[in-house]
Amino acid sequence: MSSGGYARLLWRRARGMLEGAEWRLERGEYDLACFEAEQAAQLALKALLYELSGSTPRIHDLGELLGVLYDFLRKAGLEDAAGRVADFASRERRRLWLLSDAYYRGRYGAAPYTREDALDCIEAARGVLRLAGELRRAVHRGDSGEAAA
Repeated sequence: MSSGGYARLLWRRARGMLEGAEWRLERGEYDLACFEAEQAAQLALKALLYELSGSTPRIHDLGELLGVLYDFLRKAGLEDAAGRVADFASRERRRLWLLSDAYYRGRYGAAPYTREDALDCIEAARGVLRLAGELRRAVHRGDSGEAAA
């Protein structure tokens, strides 16, 4: 698979997982909605990192992935884009924690999530996908993210 093909696959999977989370929410499957929302966020960050750096880190924690993205953008001289990542992580800290928790509890045990939890997880995942998409477009345009804000 070409490098562009792999990135497209990750983006497609991220969108598919988000759609799956929304479908699970409608069915009342809140634990699975949270898990799939986390997977959507994780895949979007990995897709963006792959496009920017040519590799994906072998980590799963969203906070760590955002940190890797932040560090990469700073080292690339894209301070405004890095700042957007930091602002997002700070603003969405509670929801990102909930998403990360869903990854581990969804894989390793029963996770009693509520509808409100699932809504928060889905909204956080949408935010990650939106941020990743905006940064992707900004970097490809050659600006540092200001035009995408």
